[in-house]
Amino acid sequence: MENNVEQQETKAWHSLTTEECLDALECDGKDGLSGAEAASRLERFGPNELREEKKKPSIILFLEQFNDFMIWVLIVAALISGTLLREYLDAGVIMVIVIFSAVLGFIQKKRAEKAMEELKKLSAPTVNLIRDGEEARIHAADVVPGDLMVLETGDLVSADGRLLEAFNLRADESSLTGESAAVEKVTDAVLDPKCPLGDRRSMVYSGTHIEYGRGTALVVATGPYTELGRIAEMLQEAEPGPTPLQIELKDVGKQIVYICLAMVLMVFIAGMLRGYTFALMFLFAVSLAVAAIPEGLPAIVTITLSMGTHAMARENAIIHSLPAVETLGCANYICSDKTGTLSVNRMRVLEAMVSDGEPRPLGEISVDAEASGSEAFRLSNVVSALCCDVRAGQGEEYFGDSTEIALLEAAEGFGFNKEELEADMPRVAEIPFDSDRKMMTTIHKANGGYIALSKGATEMILECSDTLASIGGEITLSPEKRGRILEETSELGSRALRTIAFACRHLESLPVSITPESVENDLTFLGAFAMKDPPRSEAFEALETCRRANISVAMVTGDHLATAEAVGRELGMLAPGMELVEGRVLDRISTDELAERVEHIGVYARVSPHHKVKIVEALQSKGYVVAMTGDGVNDAPALIHADIGIAMGITGTDVSKEASDMVLADDNFATIVSAVRQGRIIFSNLKKFIYFLLSGNVAVVLTVFIAMIAGLPLPLLPVQILWINLVTDGLPALALGVEPPEKDIMENPPRKRGENILSLPRQARLLWQGAALTTGVLSAFFLSHYWLGYTWDNGHLETIQTITFTTLVLSRIFHSFNWRSETRSFFNSPPWQNRYLLGAFFVSIALQMSVLYVPFMQKAFHTHPPSPSAWVLILACALVPVLAIDRIKVISAWWRKQAAAGSSPA
Repeated sequence: MENNVEQQETKAWHSLTTEECLDALECDGKDGLSGAEAASRLERFGPNELREEKKKPSIILFLEQFNDFMIWVLIVAALISGTLLREYLDAGVIMVIVIFSAVLGFIQKKRAEKAMEELKKLSAPTVNLIRDGEEARIHAADVVPGDLMVLETGDLVSADGRLLEAFNLRADESSLTGESAAVEKVTDAVLDPKCPLGDRRSMVYSGTHIEYGRGTALVVATGPYTELGRIAEMLQEAEPGPTPLQIELKDVGKQIVYICLAMVLMVFIAGMLRGYTFALMFLFAVSLAVAAIPEGLPAIVTITLSMGTHAMARENAIIHSLPAVETLGCANYICSDKTGTLSVNRMRVLEAMVSDGEPRPLGEISVDAEASGSEAFRLSNVVSALCCDVRAGQGEEYFGDSTEIALLEAAEGFGFNKEELEADMPRVAEIPFDSDRKMMTTIHKANGGYIALSKGATEMILECSDTLASIGGEITLSPEKRGRILEETSELGSRALRTIAFACRHLESLPVSITPESVENDLTFLGAFAMKDPPRSEAFEALETCRRANISVAMVTGDHLATAEAVGRELGMLAPGMELVEGRVLDRISTDELAERVEHIGVYARVSPHHKVKIVEALQSKGYVVAMTGDGVNDAPALIHADIGIAMGITGTDVSKEASDMVLADDNFATIVSAVRQGRIIFSNLKKFIYFLLSGNVAVVLTVFIAMIAGLPLPLLPVQILWINLVTDGLPALALGVEPPEKDIMENPPRKRGENILSLPRQARLLWQGAALTTGVLSAFFLSHYWLGYTWDNGHLETIQTITFTTLVLSRIFHSFNWRSETRSFFNSPPWQNRYLLGAFFVSIALQMSVLYVPFMQKAFHTHPPSPSAWVLILACALVPVLAIDRIKVISAWWRKQAAAGSSPA
């Protein structure tokens, strides 16, 4: 193989035969590359990823932390203090605080960056390859030139490839060519080197997806050397936009800035009128503005959301975007698939119907020589083994549809080996399954001729059959026998058993055109297998959790009406007052008509992908925040329309995963409920630390504002205000972001769509809590003068300011425990339940003690060690407001609960 990356860029692979391509890439068209060779090529060609914009060096990222208006103001204040006022100590303290804030911001930025990188890895696409003669699923980034890609309906193509096999293969290349119609693919086309991309029928391209059929492709270009990579070469990956919550916080933040700046200006003017120096009041005003404005709030929000997405990933819910975390917190309607989500997705054949006989358990048939030895039963097993796209993986693992795997396992249980049958009856053509025909057909060589093997929904197989296999040979399939077969399979469906019927047709020669019309008629009906996919044991508990949380759940399935009804009743989704609706009913009614009934529908049966969009629109018109699951290519529109599109990680197609907001790594319904719970926890914690920060900032501003307007001495110095901002706004706020959930987090109704996190009532609550803290701080300020006897002159003023300063710091630290719950007393929540908050408490206390007792810190912050009586005053004035807030919070919550109970209907 040419040891030159340029080969990927220059060769016109569509102008070469498959043999020439294999030779050029030195690849075995059957067994693929060896693991060692693949590793060597990965090192040579690089990962199969588009080139991303180079990351900023860490030093640039650190310097960017100084690119903030408030930081500039602080630096200017430090320069003025040091150069003009010769207050070198104050200037040094301000610069230390500025640098420390920049370091914290840098660390937060790197953590958020690392978190997003890990999230991208979790949601990275995968691809099926043949290596060392075995099929395996690997990350798309590890694909190299020379690999053999296995392509199926719904797959996202991960690299440019030359087709080696194509069975009714059609690819949607609209992302590259703009052509909406799928392109039919072939293997034998050798085209002009300058052939337009849209006409290269022997190629598949990265970023497109397989709409129909299956095939195998030789990878010829990866990463930036693909057609998609060339287009993306001049583009840069867009930065993720701000989340709705961040937009709201920005808007509210602007209001806070305007209010704070107005108050700061009033304080500045009042100080100047009272004779304070310009330099002092300038520093004071700047410090007060920095303390009042929660400039670190967006970073803390991003970190908390990122940590939440990792918590969800540990529970098998992979979030594609941060806004989805917020939306999950208000989801109040879940539309869930049945297979693999509410059920275990492990089908097992339990009963069989031989010809038109009564369905019987497999164990009975195995000991019945007449039934198990009949031609109809033999051919049913042959169809099960050959009319499928199941592929053997490593060991006993199978790749493919769960229904087909169950059929194959049943056939193997009766001694029918797939490999031996394929050797005797090689497949020569196929008509893949689609949702309109609800059947699949393969054609094989057999006994000097050909045989078509079909499987699918019983009613569709019967519609295409005119004879019936019996012990004496083929007989006419009379209307009575059709009716009886349908009646038997319907009875199986009523017991939540899924039936797959079988038929065959002997052909002397292959039709000129392999189409459903030319092959799927005049079939001989052979019988049917009945299987069941039992509900997941955890689904029952998850559904009960949804009921308690006021989250409605509907099952949306393509299964037969009777099967859907049986499963729905077993899961309790068809309680009195709830109905079951078929897809054909959805076809007859408008979205508005559906909206009138949608709240009383618990199960949807025989649903097609376009019905899902209609269901989502009907629910959204009623004000619901809808989560919709999907796994197929055609589910993408519904996933996009839903407020939260949820794709299946195991059975889902790459296209559905790309269209979704969240991917279930385990395809489990309980994981959806767990993710909704996590979304509620995250939003609840966001509110807690936002309210904590803002209520504390209100206390700082009010303390200074009231003192200045009342003509009192300065209760705090500029460096002390900056210290308060540093010590109380960082660690405690982050610790509240990981507060363990309250027990009733899933007992309350979901929050309403568009609910304002800082509505007027909540702003009023923050104001009165800040006022309560201010009362305690000003009490310490006054009592240190009137009770402890310290005078307002310069000799004692620093001691009074130390007492006021320490009271404010401790009250804010204690107040963080108030926000562990909006309704419960902090006495009911042991502090060790949030070890991060407990740690933040002790670290903050230690930092404050260093300011009070370490000599050089005393000098920097103009503090004096408080006396024992001063400590009594400090603790009393810090704790009493916090305890008062706790009591008022509990009483208010009780009052609201009583009022809600009184307004509820009896």
